[in-house]
Amino acid sequence: MKIAPTPDNENERQKSLESMGILSTPRDPELDRITRLAERIFNTEIVAISLIDGDRQFFKSRINLGVPETPRDISFCGHAIMHDAPFVVCNAIDDERFSDNPLVVGAPHIRSYAGVPLSNREGYKLGTLCIIDSKTRNFSESEIETLKDLAHWVETVLALRYSERSQRQLLADLDAAHRDMMIDSLTGVWNRRGLEELLAREMTSSRIKGGSAGVFMLDIDHFKQVNDTHGHLIGDKVLQDIAAIMSSCLRDHDIVGRFGGEEFVCVLPGIRLEQTMYLGYKLCNAVRDQCRVSDMDGNAVSITVSVGATWISSETTDLYEPLDVLRIADEALYEAKESGRDTVRYHALDSHGSHGSLDDLKG
Repeated sequence: MKIAPTPDNENERQKSLESMGILSTPRDPELDRITRLAERIFNTEIVAISLIDGDRQFFKSRINLGVPETPRDISFCGHAIMHDAPFVVCNAIDDERFSDNPLVVGAPHIRSYAGVPLSNREGYKLGTLCIIDSKTRNFSESEIETLKDLAHWVETVLALRYSERSQRQLLADLDAAHRDMMIDSLTGVWNRRGLEELLAREMTSSRIKGGSAGVFMLDIDHFKQVNDTHGHLIGDKVLQDIAAIMSSCLRDHDIVGRFGGEEFVCVLPGIRLEQTMYLGYKLCNAVRDQCRVSDMDGNAVSITVSVGATWISSETTDLYEPLDVLRIADEALYEAKESGRDTVRYHALDSHGSHGSLDDLKG
């Protein structure tokens, strides 16, 4: 028997699987619907959606399997995730990799197996959708294509469940060390790493559910001058106040984070395109009106921000990665700063993978 090998990126793959929070959730009716359909289509004894987790193969959904998991080292799916294409075994008893496998010589007496690797948005292989029988079987090209279509459906369901988890749920899932890596220690909001992960979730959700989100990049105007004139303690107070102002003036499920230095990012799920500029100016006005920082002599320090905005929809999420969206928002921010600061500029994503300005959205 050949023990199921381990991918070179196993540590990263495992962390990515764990971060999705799908190992400890209840049975999913949508996944069970897929396995029932696969049983009817292929007229097979066993169907499973497996997740390769540490040293086990965990069955997220299963038909005619009496156990929730099996050891990874004897699993067929452990072999399947090493491949990009479907992994097919027509007669396990004649295959030197599996002929003396406990799952072949004993229950469930596997003879034929076909499994399609399941990947998440990050590209890591999580497990498989597989069909198994105790009799030998040759799988036609049409059958393999159908199994691939069903596997894509599984991936879509898993991506949707992943993207629906709230910021609070994400924090609860993280251990202390990982949590500290995603939170900005000065302001208490998300840091760049956390922002990129949450933006990726919102883009996945937008693509699957047909939703939308506004993305705003903010830069504190003349922040270097604030630091040089009033000192870094005052500069830190400005950063903390702006993080608090943005968090308080937005909705609970809106995402606020410090991208780096004096730059912040806000992601507002569910807003309409025509709301984008209005909400950009709302952020500008909130900082101008509410950021009340005094210098060492008690004099008020005037603080404003410039804002670059863009808007994502289900039509554009397949064409852009999260960093592309942030780059386009940053280009709009640069234009806002060049236009006199304390203002908002918008750059649009489009269905061709390019972007431009929408002048009719200003103000």
